[in-house]
Amino acid sequence: METITLTYKRLPDRINHFQQQLLYADEDVIVTSQRIKPSSPIVQNGETVLDENFTAVWFVFTGLWYDIGKIYNLNNEWTGYYCDIMKPVKRSVDVAGDGQAQGSVSPTFEITDLFLDLWINPDGSYEIQDEDEFEAAIRDGAIGSELAEKAQDALNTLIAEVAAGKFPPQFVRTFRQFAEG
Repeated sequence: METITLTYKRLPDRINHFQQQLLYADEDVIVTSQRIKPSSPIVQNGETVLDENFTAVWFVFTGLWYDIGKIYNLNNEWTGYYCDIMKPVKRSVDVAGDGQAQGSVSPTFEITDLFLDLWINPDGSYEIQDEDEFEAAIRDGAIGSELAEKAQDALNTLIAEVAAGKFPPQFVRTFRQFAEG
């Protein structure tokens, strides 16, 4: 399995690079997997649904203002979806260099996180995450009003898709990295 690097930007100037396993890629979607290290766990109805060393299978669709993380606990049981509101992914191809075999090609991608997140439980209920960080980013000037409006619109669109039963896309529903418990 190929390892790729995700460039993750958090406004105004934080940049991280995450190693992820590339599971699938075409012109419409990139699917990767990684063990996650969230800043804090998410607990729903007394059950930890997202925590350190859980597995995320990330679906990053071209043109969308959010990604979709299908989250699995330490027993490989699916616990729900984590969606980051973000600028549409920037995709490119890295050709040779940087320690790669001469002439090799590797897909690269970059996302810019816009602070707002949405946790979606298997039953379709959801919880907005990090609204306080979003409001602080606006107040501190890390996000301008136009970008803030686009982020809020993306969150509202995502919530409408969840409420209408149109989330997640069929591709995400049927994609299997490993057998679910």
